[in-house]
Amino acid sequence: MLQSWGVGPRVTRAMPRLLGGPHVRDIRARVSRTRLLALLVALVALVAIVVAVWQRSRAVERLGQDFDEAVYLPIAFTYAGMLDEGRWGDIGALRENFEHPPLVKLLFAEAVRVTDAPEPDWRDVPMGRPIPDAARPSFNVTRGLSAVAGVLQVGLVALVDPLGALLLAWDPYHTKYTSQAYLEAVPGLLAVLALLAFERARRMGFAPGWTAVSGALLGLAAAGKYPYGLVGGLTFLPFLISGARTRWRPWAAIVVSTAAVFILANPALWASPFASLWESITFHWNYSHNEHVRRAALPWYQPLVFLTDTWLSGSDPGIYLTHFNARALLPLAVLGLPRTWRERPVWAVAAVVGLVFLLLWNTKWPQYLLLVIPALCVCAGRGVRTVASFAVWLFRKVQGSRVSAGA
Repeated sequence: MLQSWGVGPRVTRAMPRLLGGPHVRDIRARVSRTRLLALLVALVALVAIVVAVWQRSRAVERLGQDFDEAVYLPIAFTYAGMLDEGRWGDIGALRENFEHPPLVKLLFAEAVRVTDAPEPDWRDVPMGRPIPDAARPSFNVTRGLSAVAGVLQVGLVALVDPLGALLLAWDPYHTKYTSQAYLEAVPGLLAVLALLAFERARRMGFAPGWTAVSGALLGLAAAGKYPYGLVGGLTFLPFLISGARTRWRPWAAIVVSTAAVFILANPALWASPFASLWESITFHWNYSHNEHVRRAALPWYQPLVFLTDTWLSGSDPGIYLTHFNARALLPLAVLGLPRTWRERPVWAVAAVVGLVFLLLWNTKWPQYLLLVIPALCVCAGRGVRTVASFAVWLFRKVQGSRVSAGA
């Protein structure tokens, strides 16, 4: 057949040797390594998801009522009553907990409405103790909503760095505050989505479409809890300045979409947007300097203390799998920061901006760590790879020295 196509007998006889030659074997070896690496990456991502689901489901069931749940859940039932009666106009007028936007509390309200979870007698729900059976339905459904958002965060981070997703999956702070009826899980999910969309926009030269999508997601995150919008916006800013400084379309796309979605998703602003927003901002500033915060006397570096202390991971070994993050997350993130800057610079800036914000902001409550933990985990995942690469290099250097000495 080959000879009929003009291929000579000498070439025909050489074909088997060519097909089994060193170049072909090298290509096959590379393909095999690529497939093995892809399989390993998929396996790590799958383990991260399994760990995230297991640890958060345990936390939903076992954690006692926490302080902010005693604020948000009664408000959620108040909102549920308003929704049942069609009193949408009253939602923005509710003054209780006005300092935080109502979006997540409205999601909690819809969750208890859809499931017909009864409102418990809050006097019978002890703080920090096991949840009574009568209150279990309302806690399960609202905490479950948070847990789903937390697991989805892990899944999205796995697209960026599977090892980082595994670190996020078993992180005790991320587990705790995405397994309770707190405000952190949903805006955290939206903030991760905003980072991914912004990366896509940046790769496409800040085309207005994806830039607007990232802005809309940022506006939703801010409508869940204001600091998520602030940290996200400060993360985006240097890239916009360097990549779209003199072009008005990207700036218009992100500013208009962020502002529009933020206001539309925040009923508390509908009546008087600027006055209500200013009132919330000044409340947070005043709260960060009030007697309650001063009495706590937490130092400026308290976020670093939280991140390196095993108090939470050791508080309930039936929930938290490991102390690893307290021992290694920050060092690995520092080691991985240069590599993250080269490969995924948006996440590197998010880690730095988030950590600086936590160090500067006077309010040092541990749930604020969720502003930065996903980005830190991405950097730490790169840090693991940096350590592994150094170990391989060192091993080869030692082996080469031994061979040279033997010769």
